[in-house]
Formats: sequence, C-alpha cells, structure tokens
Amino acid sequence: MTGSAAMAHETAYEELSEFLLLPEEDAHPVHEVRGCVCRQCGGRSFKVAVMAEDEGSVRRTCVSCGTHGFIADSAEFWDDDEEIEVCACTCGHEEFAAAAGFSLYEDGESDDVRWVYVALRCESCQEIGVYEDWKIGYGPSGLLLDQV
Repeated sequence: MTGSAAMAHETAYEELSEFLLLPEEDAHPVHEVRGCVCRQCGGRSFKVAVMAEDEGSVRRTCVSCGTHGFIADSAEFWDDDEEIEVCACTCGHEEFAAAAGFSLYEDGESDDVRWVYVALRCESCQEIGVYEDWKIGYGPSGLLLDQV
C-alpha cells in the first residue's frame, strides 16, 4: 500500500471512529470502535451486504481480493438463501471503508457487548452513516470486539 493510500485509509478510520463515538439521542453509547480490515490481503475497501429480513447480519467483501468477512456475530445468522441487500451510498457508489462501534454493558464486571453499530464511509464522496445496528442479547460476548 502506498503512503497516500495508507493515509487515506487512516483518515477514513479516524472519521468513522469520530462519527461512531458521537453521542446520539436514543442510542447506546459506543465504547469501542474497530476498523474493518481484510484478513486475507489487508484491504480496507469493501462492498457491504445486509440480510433484508434479519437485522444484525452484515457481510463485507474485500474489493481487492474478494474475500468475505462478517461483522460481530453476523456469520451465525447469515443465510445466502435469504434476500440480500447491497449497501449503496446516496451518491450511488457501493465501495466503503467500514468500522464497527460496540456499546458495552456498563456494569464494570464484564466486557460484554450490548449493541453493535456498523458505519460505512463512501470511498467516492466520503459520506458516513450507520447502515446497520443490532442488540447482542447473550454473554460472554466480548470476543465480538475482534470480529470485524
């Protein structure tokens, strides 16, 4: 990765992180943010799909090598036979930098995840938004922090 490409990806992660950490009315506070990186090639640009009927199932596909990855516990619920929606920016582009924001239970006794927010930053126009979010209703769930 060239220096300018690495800097662009770092900027995208910083912007996604700042966005996810902003307090939002009627939302759980985000305590941890993790940027998505392809485990196969280290790529940071993705096409992202969600299951239409099941909130909480997000699959990212690396633009560089085509490797699929799932965010948090999405792999457990993903079903290729269900209706899949490809995420698209309001500008029409479908390639994104991605990050997951995790709200943790604030009981001080665990690192269990309470809620997951998936934010995407368009590679074309740099618009950022939360494209999916869901509740985690089980524990232990701290391991989800590393599944981005």
